[in-house]
Amino acid sequence: MTIVDTKLDDVDMEIIDELEKDSRVTPTVISRRLDIPRTTVKSRIDRMIEAGFIKGFSLKKDFSKFGLPTTAFILVSYDPSSGIPENDVGKSLKKIPNVEEVHIISGEYDILIKIRGKSIEDVGDAVVDRMHAVRGVSRTLTVTSFREIK
Repeated sequence: MTIVDTKLDDVDMEIIDELEKDSRVTPTVISRRLDIPRTTVKSRIDRMIEAGFIKGFSLKKDFSKFGLPTTAFILVSYDPSSGIPENDVGKSLKKIPNVEEVHIISGEYDILIKIRGKSIEDVGDAVVDRMHAVRGVSRTLTVTSFREIK
């Protein structure tokens, strides 16, 4: 079966839902919860991995336990006159400590960054001292998150 031929049905989506809740859950536990054979769960997970629907299994950190309770999103305007390709600017921004994600986006701003920090001051230091020093960054807009809705 090729990737193009692979389609997800309701059972596949239920398996994915279970894995999203806890990526460490075993096929045996999923089979009990969904009342389907364990071998069916295992073969469907393997098929979805092979087809690229599931790219990996990861853990979700509680950033407050790591001393990084503050989350902020930084919108960045790219300066094309810098002579630095936009992707390279994004790669430089990704190297800044506690930057979790960097996205090239459309709209008024060109890059979206998700960053974690000890405090809003810590995030501010990253923006003022590190991000503004990256060639190709012309301006930023910082938005802090009050809470994540899960």
